[in-house]
Amino acid sequence: MPAMLDDPDAPTIYRTSGAAPFPDPQDAQPFLPVDVYPRQVTLRDRVTVATIVPFSSRHQVPPSLLSYLSDQLNKEIEMGDTYPMIETMPMEKFGSYWFQNFGAVMLLGNIESADEVTEGKNWATQCLGSFYIKPNYPGRSSHICNAGFLVTDAVRNKGVGRLMGETYLDWAPRLGYTYSVFNLVYETNVASCRIWDALGFKRIGRVKGAGNLKSYPGQLVDAIVYGRDLGPESTDTVSEERFDKIAFYLRYGKYPAGADRAEKSRLRSAATHYKLLENDKLMLKDKEVISDPQKQYEIARNVHVHQHGGINKTTATIAEKYHWVRIKETVSLVIRNCTECKELGKAP
Repeated sequence: MPAMLDDPDAPTIYRTSGAAPFPDPQDAQPFLPVDVYPRQVTLRDRVTVATIVPFSSRHQVPPSLLSYLSDQLNKEIEMGDTYPMIETMPMEKFGSYWFQNFGAVMLLGNIESADEVTEGKNWATQCLGSFYIKPNYPGRSSHICNAGFLVTDAVRNKGVGRLMGETYLDWAPRLGYTYSVFNLVYETNVASCRIWDALGFKRIGRVKGAGNLKSYPGQLVDAIVYGRDLGPESTDTVSEERFDKIAFYLRYGKYPAGADRAEKSRLRSAATHYKLLENDKLMLKDKEVISDPQKQYEIARNVHVHQHGGINKTTATIAEKYHWVRIKETVSLVIRNCTECKELGKAP
């Protein structure tokens, strides 16, 4: 799920604008902010526990793990559909590129410190994904960041990308960034687009014919430019993971693995507003809660094709029966992708 556009051979850009303190380019192993520490998460099955571990330098990462992640990125590059690079990257180059400012790795199990990530592991079974954070621009605009994401082979469609995206939104402002830009997300990369749409990113631009991709010979694919303010989310935002945790709590009468005291309190409070039917449908009052972004999109598309109504009409129709966060944004995406609406000039 790439979201980047930068030159792997370019010199490292350090954040020099925004709030102090700033990174020291001379420090080979800089300290992380005290509120950026390993984050325990639960996968979509609500049972498997993993930890997203932050690293301030490639020197903290075991060489065998760097080698595994390098191989995973090279496979993605060779597939030719998500990253813009053509040439693969040797491990030495990968380490200095991916972890030059800040990187994180998602590993199975409960990990309390980066010091616990050592050699002797089978990373093909232990490593679920990785992402980096770095300035998108130099100098006076270096408080605006960019990121790149990598989900490993064994854990596709298990919610790993979404969990890393949520963690990115939590950690990036703690690292001093105030706004995020993803320069190049090919519109054919539907999984990535759905994640960023669901996490509140705005489509701030489109690059026509940006990608000569392997799976689309003879045509150039457009790319989306995403942007989002960083900082506290609005109070009405409930993530896909949050809905699933509420359902788990109502179904089993116990907290999901990895829940802390604050989350347990939120779940007890939510239980007074939601109910779980016998067919495992989560309901908020008389509306079915839809947590899966793909199902949200399918519902919106099915409602829209019946009448090809505009954003407000389609949103109102959906809201009579269903509930999820940002229904209107899902509808807007459906209408933008509607061939008939494009032909009639009705697409937003």
